[in-house]
Amino acid sequence: MKRRRFLTAALALALAPAGSRAAGRFEHGLLWRVRAKNAAPSHIYGTIHVSDPRLAQLPAPVQKAFDGARTLMLEFVPDGYAKQRFLEAALFLDGQTLEQKIGAEDFERAYRHLAPFGLAREFVNKMKPWGVLLNLHNPKGGEGSPIDTQLLELARSRRMPLSQIEGVEEQVFTFDEFPMESQVALLKHSLAHAPELIVLGERTLEAYLARDLARIWRLREEFATRYPQIAPHQAVMNKRVVHDRNVVMAFRMQRELRHGNAFIAVGALHLYGADGVLARLEADGYRAARVF
Repeated sequence: MKRRRFLTAALALALAPAGSRAAGRFEHGLLWRVRAKNAAPSHIYGTIHVSDPRLAQLPAPVQKAFDGARTLMLEFVPDGYAKQRFLEAALFLDGQTLEQKIGAEDFERAYRHLAPFGLAREFVNKMKPWGVLLNLHNPKGGEGSPIDTQLLELARSRRMPLSQIEGVEEQVFTFDEFPMESQVALLKHSLAHAPELIVLGERTLEAYLARDLARIWRLREEFATRYPQIAPHQAVMNKRVVHDRNVVMAFRMQRELRHGNAFIAVGALHLYGADGVLARLEADGYRAARVF
């Protein structure tokens, strides 16, 4: 079970976007009321995919919007098959090894980071670099459940209709088709700068609690600009994980928005700026207003 949980928990990490011009209206705020013609208003809520005691309770405006919703839409709703499929996709099945890709020294670093999961050395050595990268940040996790998990449990307890934006094959494609050269470069860089990433994670959470989307974006940009040697690899990651998915998310949200009274939760950075889902929805004729 540990092997299945550790990759599933990292599926939807909002990884570091490092470019794109901001749209001023979408720089601050986590909860937005979105209106479509001839439909009741819905809400879109930006989450952060970490566990922390400061996230243990939904803010009052968010709870109120959720309580009044007809249905819940998440980025991804994992089931047993999806967890197993994602885990298998993150492993080399052709005899290649992680140590071959990143070298003995960095392999030892990676193994130490993943040791809290109780994984055997042989298992870690079968992992693809992207599988390690997704789980590198605070692998033990914090106290409590991520916001998406809380929402999912609440919806299930109420027998609330559920839907997801992406399927497991799309989640797999996002990472598994990521160029190996960039996987290796980003993993080696993250292993070498692990203490800085811990600090970045804490500052990012603080910005999230302040509902400051622009600050989250800026923190990531500032970190990336300090290390220009990984900029081309980071740009590839940004495109695959953030920008390309924004297009799909904005399109698929509309099937719930047209019915109205939906509660949609996605990673907060998907809301940000001129390329975010809110700006894309407005370009399609919807109207978004900040609630919280």
